[in-house]
Amino acid sequence: MTFSTADMLAEIEHIVSFGIRRPGYEEGLKTEQYLLERFNEIGLNDTRLEPVPVNYWRPSTTLMAIGESAVEISCCAVPYTGWTEDAGASTRGVFVGEGSATEFDMVDVAGKLVVADMQFGDFNATHLKAGSHFIHDPGDTIPDGTLHCANWLIPNFSAYYEAWKRGAAGFIGLLGAMPIDGCELYVPYDGFLKKTPAAWVGREHAAVVRSAAANGEPLHYTNTGEGRVVDSHNVVGILPGRTDEYILITCHHDAPYASAVEDASGLSALLALAKGFAQSSEPLERGLIFLASSGHFHGGIGCREFVARHRGDLLEKIVTAIGVEHIAEEVQGGGSQYTKTGQAETRALFVDKTPELLRVLEEEVQHVNLSRTLGVDAYLFGPEPPCDSAPFFTAGIPTVCHISGPLYLFDPHDTVDMVRQEDLPKVTELFYRVIRRIDTIPAADLAKGTTRHRDDSPAAPPPWFLPPETFLGN
Repeated sequence: MTFSTADMLAEIEHIVSFGIRRPGYEEGLKTEQYLLERFNEIGLNDTRLEPVPVNYWRPSTTLMAIGESAVEISCCAVPYTGWTEDAGASTRGVFVGEGSATEFDMVDVAGKLVVADMQFGDFNATHLKAGSHFIHDPGDTIPDGTLHCANWLIPNFSAYYEAWKRGAAGFIGLLGAMPIDGCELYVPYDGFLKKTPAAWVGREHAAVVRSAAANGEPLHYTNTGEGRVVDSHNVVGILPGRTDEYILITCHHDAPYASAVEDASGLSALLALAKGFAQSSEPLERGLIFLASSGHFHGGIGCREFVARHRGDLLEKIVTAIGVEHIAEEVQGGGSQYTKTGQAETRALFVDKTPELLRVLEEEVQHVNLSRTLGVDAYLFGPEPPCDSAPFFTAGIPTVCHISGPLYLFDPHDTVDMVRQEDLPKVTELFYRVIRRIDTIPAADLAKGTTRHRDDSPAAPPPWFLPPETFLGN
C-alpha cells in the first residue's frame, strides 16, 4: 500500500485552516463535522458524533501593565484560570522566586499579584533509552542526556495554587526558561476551571516584571473572557470485518492553536489508514474503529469518555488500540523563532510488555526504517503513558501510541512546515503493516504481558492531570 505525502499534507492544511481548535471552540466543532464528512466519503459505517462535555474557556482581553506609568507588557492567559473584573486587578506585585513554601512564608501575598519564575521539566534521552524495549536509530543520532526542555511540564505550577490558597489577586508566571521569546504557551491543559486569574510573561520581559514585583511596584492585570460547559464530540466510524472483534485507531482532533503537528499530522495518518483499508481488495478478519477524539486539551477527556461509554459492550471487542500523534520536525530554540535541525523529532512508541505486539512493532519499524524511534515502556512516566490513547492502555487493551514532543507543540509556531513530511507515509505504512500482521494473532496472545487488565478498577490520574483539590487541600 502506497500513501501519498501530497494528499496527507492537503488534509493537514485543510484542518489547520479551521483555526484555533481548542475544546468546544466553534473552529473545533467545524473540524468535527469535517472529519465526520470525510469518514462518510471514505465509506465507513455507523459514523457518528458522540458528545463529550467540556469547559469552554475563551479569553477576550488579556493585558498587563507595570509601574505608575503603566508600561504595557505582552502576556497570555494561563489556560482554564479565572477572569478578572472588566476593569482588571490593580495592586502591588510580590515576587516569590520559584514559589516554594518557604518563599511564600517570607511575604504577604493576600490581595497582591504574585510573580514567580517557572521551571520546566527535562526531555531526557537517557531516561527514555533506559525504559525502552527496543531502539531504532541507525545513524546513532539520539544523544544521551537532555534533548531539550519539556515545556509542557511545569513542576512548580503548584506555586499558582499556593497563591490561590493565600488569597492573591492574581498570578504571573515568568517563562524565563522558554527556548524562544514569547508568552503564548497553552499549558497546563487539564480542563479544570480555576479561580485565580493568571498569565504567562515571556522571557524577554521577565527581568523587568521580576524587578517590579520585587520592589513592590504597582501592577495591573486584566483577563476577561467567556466560560461555559459545551458539548464537543468524539468522531467515530467503523469498517466492519469478518468477525465481531476490532482494532481501534485513534488521534485527537483538538489543538491549542491552528496547530499542524498537534495533531493534524496524526489525523492525516488516521484518514489515510481509513481510506487505505476501505479501498483494499484484501479485507481484514477484524473490523476497524476509527476514533478522532475530542478534549485532549481538556485532560485527555475524549478517550476517557469513549472508554467509559463503551465499557461492557464495544470496548470488550477491541483487541488492540493504536494511537497516532505528532509527526514532527526537530527544532532548536533561539531568539524569537525556532530553527529546524533537519532531523525528525525523537519519537516514542509507547507500548506495554506484550511480546507479540512488541515483536511485530520492532520488525515493522525496521522494515519502514522509521528512524529515531524508541519502543518505550508504557508506564515509564507513571500510572499511564503521556499520550491521548492512555485510557486504552489502562483499560487493559494491548495498545501502542506513536508520539513525539517537539518544543513548539503548545505555541503558535506549530505550523505546517513543522510537520516531518517524509515521515507521513512512513508512519502510516508502519501502522498499516502492523494492523495487517496482528489481524490474525489471537486476542489472548496479543494481551499476554499487559500491565493492567480489563477488570481492573480505573487507574489513578497522572501527575499532569491532577485536579485543583489535590493542591488546595480540600
